[in-house]
Amino acid sequence: MSDTARPDVFGNLQKPQRTGIMGIPMGVFAMSIPLVVIVILMTVKTWYLEALVVALVGIVGGALAMFRGRDGRNFYDKVMIRAAHGQRVRSGNALYLAGPAGRVPDGKTRLPGLMAPSELSNHVGAYDIPFGLIYNRPAKHYTVVLEAFPDGDALVDQERVNSMVAHWGAWLAELGRDDAIVGASVTVETMPDSGFRLNRMVQGNMSPSGSDFAHAVAEAIPQQLRGGAPVLTTRIAITFSGAGYDKEGADRGLETMAQEIGTRLPSLISGLHETGAGTTVRPCTAQDITDFTRSAFDPTVAAQIEAARATPEGTGLTWHDAGPVFHDERQPDRYFHDRAVSKSWEMHAGPQGHFQSGVLRQLLAPTNDNAILRKRVTLLYRPVPAADVISTAQSDVNNATFSASGRQRQTAGQRARLRYAEKASEEVQMGAGLVRFGLIVTITCASSEHLPRLDKAIPGLSRRAGLAIREALGSQAVAFQAGMPLGLVLPAHSLVPDIVRSWL
Repeated sequence: MSDTARPDVFGNLQKPQRTGIMGIPMGVFAMSIPLVVIVILMTVKTWYLEALVVALVGIVGGALAMFRGRDGRNFYDKVMIRAAHGQRVRSGNALYLAGPAGRVPDGKTRLPGLMAPSELSNHVGAYDIPFGLIYNRPAKHYTVVLEAFPDGDALVDQERVNSMVAHWGAWLAELGRDDAIVGASVTVETMPDSGFRLNRMVQGNMSPSGSDFAHAVAEAIPQQLRGGAPVLTTRIAITFSGAGYDKEGADRGLETMAQEIGTRLPSLISGLHETGAGTTVRPCTAQDITDFTRSAFDPTVAAQIEAARATPEGTGLTWHDAGPVFHDERQPDRYFHDRAVSKSWEMHAGPQGHFQSGVLRQLLAPTNDNAILRKRVTLLYRPVPAADVISTAQSDVNNATFSASGRQRQTAGQRARLRYAEKASEEVQMGAGLVRFGLIVTITCASSEHLPRLDKAIPGLSRRAGLAIREALGSQAVAFQAGMPLGLVLPAHSLVPDIVRSWL
């Protein structure tokens, strides 16, 4: 029987923003009001020349704030990036040296930057499920990492694919109903296969009584297949807030949060089974998290780590050994760490129109480039709390209505924005959720000489998916860590609140 189901079509991706009259950002519009008052007062006092100068300065300043380049940044964004990066370089904070010969007092190789104060511990949850828990003390965040083994959509009928997408949307919406969950991420990482596992399987199944010819054929199989078989790993990080419910929002403590998260793990895992994540989703232990973190900072030791994990003793690495011995972010567009160099891109605009479920297939697929040691694509999610979903949707409707009413003739974009906002509000009233999302793409090479070629290849893959990505200028180290399944929720570490960013 032929498959008559059609692929579901998705869209209505709107960036939260507040606009004033004539489509001017609300922040720019609000700051222009006192300027207009000053110009009027100067005109009343017949200070015409001074009023003209102030008006021209205001117009130029507003134009510089409103005009954005292809990367989505305006003039002030670029100036602030250069200034912040230059200050970090001059202060020496762009260079990190750890280990016995480094600048760390205890000689450890901790993770740098935002993950420096993090701690990692092992716990046992419901049904005796062991799991590792990352505790980020400044943000009061606790992160559990799940490893999934998705089967993909090859040879899967369209009706089943539509069902998996619907269940994934329901799983994300369910996160918003849990007030403690502040973020989630899905990381798909591709890397060349070391061949160790295949060789170990072949050697373990060879019969001593076999012929010499059979042994020769079996031993040749790993050598011929290891070059064309990339390894794909999928990990899901779920971040909980440990802030209490009192006015002070005091941290509830590691033991309390570990017990609470361990109780919720079975339901979180079972909810992923119908999303295409596979039926063998399991939590990562503290040793698992430590090992893949160390491999990310130094891919050249990945084969040794894989071999050590196959032994009863394991790697023996601790969380304080997982970071780089050396990292250098003095160049704004690349990140040197140990014996590798990485570059990250961040999404600044999603698909403008409609898209289907396979829109990210080419971006997630292994890249046929031997220069890439690793490619990591991470989707970052921040579910809107269930208590704020209705008010957030209604605010979008109000903003879209106000923006459209500022013109005598509405543009097609304004009409579409209002229509999408009203549709989202209707769906929220019926129980749907709202999720903010972003995307980070990171590639790691052995040498920076390969980056100029990849500067065109990676954005090209994103454009096929309808995404607009840009270099994480001046924040390569932060983007590198945010793209790892370690539970970093970047807005929680930002000095600028969400509401201020939406106004600007």
